[in-house]
Amino acid sequence: THQTIVVELGCSRIKVGFAGEPKPRRVLSSSDGGALGIDDGMCTSSCTWNHFYTYLSSSSDGTVTLDDNSQCKATSCYDWEKTLYPLFSFILTSILFIQRPSRHRILVLMNDIFPPRYLREALLRVLLDYLKLGSVLLVNGGGFGSIQYLLEGMNLSGNPSVTQQPTASLLVDIGTNEARVAVLVSGSSFLVETYQVIPAGYLAFLRQVLNLYQEASENWTTGATLEEVNAIVQTWMSTPQTDQSTTVATISVELPTKAKQSNDLSESSTASSIIQVSVQPLIDAFHQVYLNYTQPTSLVYAILNSALASPIDFRKAALQNVIMVGGGSVALRSFGEGMKVELENAIKAACGDSTSDETQAMEEKKDDEMEVSSIARGRFQSLKAAVGRRSSGGKGGVQIKYLDPLAADVAHWVGASVMGKLRLSNEDWISVDSSAASFRGGRLHR
Repeated sequence: THQTIVVELGCSRIKVGFAGEPKPRRVLSSSDGGALGIDDGMCTSSCTWNHFYTYLSSSSDGTVTLDDNSQCKATSCYDWEKTLYPLFSFILTSILFIQRPSRHRILVLMNDIFPPRYLREALLRVLLDYLKLGSVLLVNGGGFGSIQYLLEGMNLSGNPSVTQQPTASLLVDIGTNEARVAVLVSGSSFLVETYQVIPAGYLAFLRQVLNLYQEASENWTTGATLEEVNAIVQTWMSTPQTDQSTTVATISVELPTKAKQSNDLSESSTASSIIQVSVQPLIDAFHQVYLNYTQPTSLVYAILNSALASPIDFRKAALQNVIMVGGGSVALRSFGEGMKVELENAIKAACGDSTSDETQAMEEKKDDEMEVSSIARGRFQSLKAAVGRRSSGGKGGVQIKYLDPLAADVAHWVGASVMGKLRLSNEDWISVDSSAASFRGGRLHR
């Protein structure tokens, strides 16, 4: 049989399976991403792959993890091959149990639109020359290049009578380390000029929370880890919605590290693992990382900047179909009034279409008690008509959506699973003969 293998190379997790299947067969996670226990819907089936390489976006230097856990920059094709070969060999033999690789082809989702040249060359050599797979399809842009195949068959409007797909949508992928944003056009691919990458992943949020707690000089922050910060965030989100809306000053949290230390000492000291922490640093960090439209590194800024970079005919449709994917979007879904409501209010406030003076005041810049400048306030005013609801019937306006009932963190892989079952043109696949010719020529082509 001629099966298609689907591999998604993420920043903290690698998802592996066969095309046509509803979910990955295995999720390989880095030690950093897997240790936090983020509820992304796949942690129960994930395992740690110690030789997993750290692959960041094009804005960062590519690094490889050595056997002694030290890191060095991948400066050549050979450096990548030393890491990629054992990784993909493990995938084929120990996960998928493939005996004749030449009868299979592999679809690889790459995070970057323009992946490093040495990484691309090493992938082709490892998959085609060393592991002898039949053909390879490298999808640049990761899930932004595959999720369109999933969206074409989904109705996210909430109205069963609506059968026509929107002309455009805006995809927001909150991962472990970064957040990515781009506008997708129906029947086509994503618009490269709208692609935004910002340091607004879940770990970035946890680091900002820890920084604010340390600035507040809270005692527990001495030697604190991100695992403890994650416990505080999850405890806050698990509190009743009424408590979150009334802005409770403090919450009781059992820190994992202190709980372990208490258990090691004696049962009588268990109570010392439960501490009282202030809630305000959580709210401030969430505002700074995701809602502060005056900061270019915030998520709301990236969303609106991506919409402005798209053709004017697509802006309104894109903002009315903002789709959330990624493990970070799942982990923060119930923060405050909910990620959906918080982002919608922040986007309206940034465009001057806030529903109330109170909401407008909440979304203004709070750093150093400074007023929002007129330049920052007017940057996204041209999108006011696109995010505001029409007076007749209250329809339209910015809408944040999740891919329910599909888990948001596997949406990219499922899209690639659908893509791999389609009869794609053979010209899109790279075979052994074509790669050999390109290597002899010193460059890659299809």
